Amino acid sequence: MTVEHPALEAWPVAVRAAERLRGTLVRCGPGLRPVGRPEVPSLRLAALEPWPGPAYVAVHLTAAWVWGAARGPGETLQLSTAGGRRAGDRAGAGVSVHEFRCDPAEVVRFGRRSVTSPLRTVYDLLRLGRRFDAEARVACRLLLNASPDAREGVRDRLDATRDPRRRIAISRLRSL
Repeated sequence: MTVEHPALEAWPVAVRAAERLRGTLVRCGPGLRPVGRPEVPSLRLAALEPWPGPAYVAVHLTAAWVWGAARGPGETLQLSTAGGRRAGDRAGAGVSVHEFRCDPAEVVRFGRRSVTSPLRTVYDLLRLGRRFDAEARVACRLLLNASPDAREGVRDRLDATRDPRRRIAISRLRSL
């Protein structure tokens, strides 16, 4: 059964503002959600609208937030083109678009929106070029604790790659 969430971004701004003042809509990341609906991954992903379109996948900290492992989706939404396609100029302000190649098994679809799987999200966060900050560390721990075989799965994936950031990622995984 697929649960469809209301396309709140299609509502007129005045209606959304009025419903927010009334208390029927509440903040959910950069978007809104009906107060009576729990914050589940599909609803969080829907709250990221509007974004460039269904050809994009939520990644990094944005994906960790969708899975409930981060406090917020990040100041800049992190997206990737699906299938490693070239990114167009459609991103806009507050959105960073990457060109990752994700196996279809590493992507979870909710309606017309997609997010990297929890294990792929950990794999990507561990390989971040920037400093591995507390937010990324906590997100990885929470995602790894959600599945008993997650740590082994991420380690196997890291062992199978020739990525130059592999050693750093393995060191980070050990430190969790």
